[in-house]
Amino acid sequence: MLKNKSVLVTGSEGQLGKTLQKRCLNNHGFDWIFLPKEELDIIETKEIQAAFKKYNPKFCINCAAFTDVLKSEKQPSLAFKINVEGVKNLTQICNDNETILIHISTDYIFDGSKKRPYVENDKANPLNAYGMTKYLGEKHVLGNANFGYIVRTSWLYSKNFGYNFYRNILNEASTGNEIKVVKDQYGTPTNTEKVADFIVKIIISLPEKGVYHCAGEEIMSWYDFANKIVKENNYPNKIIPIKSNSGVVKRPSYSPLKNTEI
Repeated sequence: MLKNKSVLVTGSEGQLGKTLQKRCLNNHGFDWIFLPKEELDIIETKEIQAAFKKYNPKFCINCAAFTDVLKSEKQPSLAFKINVEGVKNLTQICNDNETILIHISTDYIFDGSKKRPYVENDKANPLNAYGMTKYLGEKHVLGNANFGYIVRTSWLYSKNFGYNFYRNILNEASTGNEIKVVKDQYGTPTNTEKVADFIVKIIISLPEKGVYHCAGEEIMSWYDFANKIVKENNYPNKIIPIKSNSGVVKRPSYSPLKNTEI
């Protein structure tokens, strides 16, 4: 039985971090420490070291990331600094402190050519800078963390927190206008609440080190997802299907994930 039950969460002001705060604080017998970027920037080694010295976490859940796909294409060096170099910093300090690392990753490490839901050991082939940096971060954790997990998810959204597709569609729907949405990209939209609960399962059960998938059960396009959102919120907006513009940034056309059982 674990004596040290402290859990440090980086990037705690993002949608997943805020969901963890809502669902996990004062629950499950663990001591939760939520640190936003202003208190712990993973690209600053000294800040990580100071936080680990202060809190001595048994677990570190890394929700810190540069997740804007378009901006990653325009600023690949910044995406690399956060999603790769920052993850390297965190991995090393977790090793130094015998801390278990749980790192959040994405379906965007895949190219979408499989046309069936991706499983944990499928070959990665990122199509864009964001996917590549997340893949390299994954690769480092798997190759260097003494004890760590990768939790991949797909089309992550929160109904209550952050900047995401679900909340963007609601904002558009409130105007009463038609909404144009891509119909030729498919994934498994995943509520942050499901991922938060999955992470808690990991820290409680401590399964074998490696890659785990946590995603929604329903495969759909962005167009399908937009229709679902407006209907469940009783908006009358018409959703117009459009083709994706691959000239701006390439995205996988089909990247659903098959869930891992714990």
